[in-house]
Amino acid sequence: MFTEDYLMRIINQALAVLMTAIGLRKAGKGSEASQAIQQAIEQVTCLPENIVNGVDDGSLLNLLARQGQLDPERLALLADIFQEQGEIQLMLGHLHQGWSEFARALRFHLEAVLSEASEPAAEAIMKIDGMVERLQRQPLADETELALSDHYRRLLEMDDQSLAAAGTSHDQVRRALARLQDQPDQSKNSSSG
Repeated sequence: MFTEDYLMRIINQALAVLMTAIGLRKAGKGSEASQAIQQAIEQVTCLPENIVNGVDDGSLLNLLARQGQLDPERLALLADIFQEQGEIQLMLGHLHQGWSEFARALRFHLEAVLSEASEPAAEAIMKIDGMVERLQRQPLADETELALSDHYRRLLEMDDQSLAAAGTSHDQVRRALARLQDQPDQSKNSSSG
């Protein structure tokens, strides 16, 4: 069992590696950035990167749970790492892998927000909206769509000021939820085959 201090050290170290990876990517050093991301993934998950890449999102979430509870801070950092990995993969021309990493980032951002008892922070809402926007033409896994639906329903319970601080409104959230509810038949048809 990990202590709280140990987990905070892991998170801080992984965050530093993530910042390094972002700098490397922006400098056009995709291979080095990818290696840094692999290190960050291993630090946050305490698992070898090949295992993390070999399991589905649900299994990875189960592996990361402590006493049946997810750590929202750790999940959010891992989501940021997956998002950066997607940026790196796109930069390297690996489009399919890049979109897969973005989809994983979205799922983990959603799980982090949904595992919190309190309202989501404006920054978290904006990250999720940004990922949804980037993935609008990509089919999402059923679990991700369900989590996104739950997220939108929670947003509808928030006050106008909180939503405005996140750059959205109740009308925008209702429209996004309606699009999501109309989408399942289309995404299943486009992903079957």
